[in-house]
Amino acid sequence: MAQENQEIDIRGWVIRILKNWYWFVLSCALCGAFGMYTYFSTTQKYQVDAKIMIRPSESDANPQGELMNMMGFGNTKNVEDEVVIMTSRDMYLNLVSDLNLQVEYRKKCGLRWVGQYQKRDLSVVYPPMYLDSLPGGHRIYVKVRENDYVVKVKKGRFTTKKYIVTDLSKPFDTFVGTLCFEVGDSVKRGDKFIIRTMSKLGAAEAYQKALVVAPVKKESNVVSITTTTDMPRRAIDIISRQIELYNMDAVIDKNIVATSTAGFIEERLRLIESELSSVEADVETYKEQHGIVDLESEAGVYLQETSNFRKEAAEIETQLNLVNYIQEFVADETKQNSLIPANIGITDPALVKLIAEYNELLLQRMRMQRTATDSNPIVDQMKDQLRLMRENIMSSIQSVQNSLKISRKTIDDHFKVAKIQRNDIPSQERRYREIARQQELKEELYLFLYQKREENALTLASTAAPAKVIASPQVNPTPVSPKMKILLLICLVFGFAIPVGCMVVYSMFNTRISDDRKEFEKLLQVPFGGWLIKNHHGGHIAVKDGENSASAELFRTLRTNIRFMYPKKVTNPVILVTSSINSEGKSYVATNLAISMALLGNKVALVGLDIRKPMLATYLDLSTSGCLTSYLADEAYALEDAIVATNIKNLDVLPAGVVPPNPNELLQGERIDELFGELRKRYDCVVIDSAPVAMVSDTFQLARVSDMTVYVSRANYTTTEMINFLNQVNEQKRLPNIVSVLNGVDGHKTGYGYGYGYGYGYGYGHDTHKRKWWQRKKA
Repeated sequence: MAQENQEIDIRGWVIRILKNWYWFVLSCALCGAFGMYTYFSTTQKYQVDAKIMIRPSESDANPQGELMNMMGFGNTKNVEDEVVIMTSRDMYLNLVSDLNLQVEYRKKCGLRWVGQYQKRDLSVVYPPMYLDSLPGGHRIYVKVRENDYVVKVKKGRFTTKKYIVTDLSKPFDTFVGTLCFEVGDSVKRGDKFIIRTMSKLGAAEAYQKALVVAPVKKESNVVSITTTTDMPRRAIDIISRQIELYNMDAVIDKNIVATSTAGFIEERLRLIESELSSVEADVETYKEQHGIVDLESEAGVYLQETSNFRKEAAEIETQLNLVNYIQEFVADETKQNSLIPANIGITDPALVKLIAEYNELLLQRMRMQRTATDSNPIVDQMKDQLRLMRENIMSSIQSVQNSLKISRKTIDDHFKVAKIQRNDIPSQERRYREIARQQELKEELYLFLYQKREENALTLASTAAPAKVIASPQVNPTPVSPKMKILLLICLVFGFAIPVGCMVVYSMFNTRISDDRKEFEKLLQVPFGGWLIKNHHGGHIAVKDGENSASAELFRTLRTNIRFMYPKKVTNPVILVTSSINSEGKSYVATNLAISMALLGNKVALVGLDIRKPMLATYLDLSTSGCLTSYLADEAYALEDAIVATNIKNLDVLPAGVVPPNPNELLQGERIDELFGELRKRYDCVVIDSAPVAMVSDTFQLARVSDMTVYVSRANYTTTEMINFLNQVNEQKRLPNIVSVLNGVDGHKTGYGYGYGYGYGYGYGHDTHKRKWWQRKKA
C-alpha cells in the first residue's frame, strides 16, 4: 500500500481550483447576489448614545447634606449601584408605560421592513386596559388589497389565523381579542404592514437587553447609554425618558427624609410657640403686680455669681425637654412608621446613633415596600428589627433622662446654697428670675427649630438632579449594519469557500482516482508509463497511419516509454496488458498499443487471452474463423488456423474464440508455453489482452510467458482500493515488470492536443478537427 502523503499539495489544489474556475465564478456570483439581496432587504440600524455624569452626594457643609446626616444616612454614591438602579426592571416597566412601547409598527418599503414610530400609516386600537393585562405577545400582518384587507394574526410559533376585512376602522373579533385600526390617507393597494404587540413585561425585558448602560471607564462618574436600532427617534425618546425617570426617582428618595423632618419641626414649633406665649404672659403679669422695671441693675452682682449655674441649668433643661419630645414621639403609636428626628440638639451620642440606625432601617423597609408585599419575609424581619430598636431607643431615653435629672438636681443643690447666700434679695426677684429662665429656654428652643425649618425648606426647593446630561442622545448618521463592503467580502469568502469545501468533502469521500496524473503517481509504487485521454470518437481504433490526433500521439508516447522500459536482453518481448476490473480499457489499450508497434514496421501479434469475455474480434470486426481456445484445447489444431490477418500492415490477431468450460486449466497447460515460444520466433512483439486480475486468476497464469505488464487504470472509475491491490501485486512479484497506464483522462481539463502549424509550431486542443480556425487554415 502506498504511504499516505500527510502534506497538503498546495500546487495541486491551485491547479484543481483553476480547472474548476467556473464553479468558483458561479458560487461567488450567487453569494454576491445573496449578499446584495441581504443588504437591500435588511433594515439599516443606527447607533444612538448619550452620556451622563452621576453627581456625588452633597457634603455635610450644605443644608441638604446636613439634613441627610440628621436623619441618619450616609452621602456616598457608588456609580455601579446607580447603573443597577437605571437598568432595573421597574425602571423599564415605567419607561414602556410612559412611551407606549408595547406596540411596534413596520411597513414594507421595497425589500425592507421600515419601522414607523411617531407618524404611522396604520395603527391598531386595542380595547381599554387590554395592553396592561396582555399575558403574551402576538403579531398582526396586514395586506392592503383593492377592495378589502387581509389580516393575519399569529401568536406563538404555530397559532395563525387569517381574516378578510372590508373596513379596518370597524371592530372585528379575533382569537387575540377585538381589533380596530386607524387607517391613514397614505395607505394604498399593495401596502404591507407588521404590527408586533408585546406584553408589558416582555417589552421591558426587550428594551432592557437593547440598552447598554455602563461607566465610561473604571472609577469614573460618567455613564454611557448606548443602543443600536432601526428607529433612531424612538431610541432618543427612550434614553431621554430613562434619564428623567432616574432623576425623578432619586429626587423622591432624597425628599422623603426632608419632608418627614419638616413635619416634625412644624409640630414642635406650634407647641413651643404656645408655651412661649404663656411664659411671656406670666413675665408681663409679674412685673405689673410687683412694679419691677430694671432687675439687671438691682441684681447685677448676684447675677454675675450665678450666671454659670443658670447657663448649665438651661442646657440641662433644654436637653431634658428634647429628650421628652423624642420620648413622646417614639411612644406615639400613630407614628411608628415615621422617621424619628435626629441631630436636633441632643448631645448624647449613643441615643443619636440609635436614632440614626433606626431611621436607616425604616427607610430601607419603605424602599422594600415599593416592590414587595407585606407578606415578604424580609419585610417581616425588618419590622421585628424596627420594634426591637424602638424598645432600645426608649431604654436609652430613660437612661438619658435619669442622667439629666441627676445633673439638674446637682445644679438645684448649688442654687439652694446660693439662696442661703442671697437672703437679702427680695422674694419678688427670685420669682421673676424663675419665670425669665423659663422664657429664655422657650425662646432658645423656638429659634433653633425655626432655623431648622428654613434650612429644610431651602433643601426641598433646591434639590438638584443627580444625573447631569453631558452629551444628549445623538444618532450616528452612518449605519452600523448592514455594511455593504463587509457583507460582500463575507459573501465572496463564502463564495470561494463553498466550492473548496465541496471539493474537500468530495476528495474525502471519493474513492475513485482522479484524472490528475501527479495525484495518481503518488498512489503508485510501480513505474508510470503514461496517460491516455478519453476517446470521444466512439471507435475502438484510435491509432491510424498518418493521423496525429491527441489519442494517437499519446499512444505513440506510451509506446516510446514502454520501449525504454523493456527488460534487458529481451529481443522479441511479450507485453501483458491487464487491469483490475472490467471497463477500465485494457482491450482498448492493448489494441492501440499493438497498432502503434506495428506502425514502426515491427511484426506484431495481438493475442486475445481474456477467454472468459472475449471482445477483440468484435472490436476489430474480425471473422470468427480463428479460435485460440481451440488451439489450446486441441493439439491437432494448427497455429495458422488461430491467426487472423488484419488490414493493418504488420499486425496479426489471435482472437480467443468460443468461451471454454475450463479457461484456467487451458492457461496452465504446456500448450500455452508452446504458443508463445512459436510467436516469439514469428513476431517482433507480442501483445496480450488478458482478463482483469482482481476478478479472476487467469492473468497470473500468463506471468511465466510475459516479459512486461502494462497495468491499465481508468480515471474517475478505478478506486484507490484497486491501486492498493496493484501495489500489492507488484510487491509480491506476481506479474513481471509492471508499468502503470492511466486511461480515460478528460482532455478538456488537461488541454492536451497536438496539431502542426506553419513554421513548425504546434498548438494545443483535443483533436485535429478541434484546432482553431487559423491553425486549420495554415495546416
